[in-house]
Amino acid sequence: MGPVPEQTRPLALVTNDDGVEGRGLALLVVAAVEAGFDVVVAAPSRDRSGASAAVDAELEDDRLPVTEVALPWPDLAGEGHEDPRAWSAEARALEGTDRLRVLAVGASPAFCTRVGLRGAFGGRVPDVVLSGVNHGMNTGEAVLHSGTVGAALTATVFGVRALAASAGVASTTTLEVAPTTWAAVLEAVRPALRWVLDHEPTGTLNLNVPHLEPGERLQGLRPATLAAVGVAQGHAFEAGEGYVRLTATTPPEDDEPEDPGSDTVLLAQGWATATVLGPVEQREGVSLDDLDDLAGAVPAAG
Repeated sequence: MGPVPEQTRPLALVTNDDGVEGRGLALLVVAAVEAGFDVVVAAPSRDRSGASAAVDAELEDDRLPVTEVALPWPDLAGEGHEDPRAWSAEARALEGTDRLRVLAVGASPAFCTRVGLRGAFGGRVPDVVLSGVNHGMNTGEAVLHSGTVGAALTATVFGVRALAASAGVASTTTLEVAPTTWAAVLEAVRPALRWVLDHEPTGTLNLNVPHLEPGERLQGLRPATLAAVGVAQGHAFEAGEGYVRLTATTPPEDDEPEDPGSDTVLLAQGWATATVLGPVEQREGVSLDDLDDLAGAVPAAG
């Protein structure tokens, strides 16, 4: 049997908010290639962490800067990864061909998604959007601020299947993901992607994988609720003349969790978690009848 014609293969758009040099992109590329997709990576040319769903671009004479680059490939470690690069051999063989293009884009992650869904990167419209794998977990209600999640939710708004994936880091200072953790991410991304492809695009699947030390193994993959707060909480640490110094802290592990099935609790126990996130929508059941009473209090223009 000969190769599958391009027009019959589905297309995956892969992006992130860590920038095109983020090593997590390769995990999503490999999962997509294994699932039979052609892949176009269209990721920000620089770190856009915390961009949420912002749609901004660094236009040059009304043109969006797009540069073809090489994809960074992380090493994986742990059981089944005696050769730390064997996991990516199939995808590596496609790099530089029409089946795998890697582009650095002067834009936010959600902008990459938005224009990608209009065929900006090669003329084809993606069948699925994969965002990540983020260096650092995106949990709780703090997902609102994530560029990784924002890019995926943008696809959901347009009725396209989407997955956002994030990995725990060894240190919040360096944001480095351990080779053992990368291996666990790939283990979790595969079934997560299958779930996304098997279901209607009514929401974004948000996948998180905890940091694993050498020798540790993932407990498994579980559905989870969103915690009230994320893994790290920001605080104003010190205020002075003309500045505020901020810090982030992790809630104490001995705190009684509000929801034992939340993402932050399960991740702390060594589970990967999956949560379906909905797009922005109006709130039903809230009466606005008294707005008419307030209208007279608003001064007329002019």
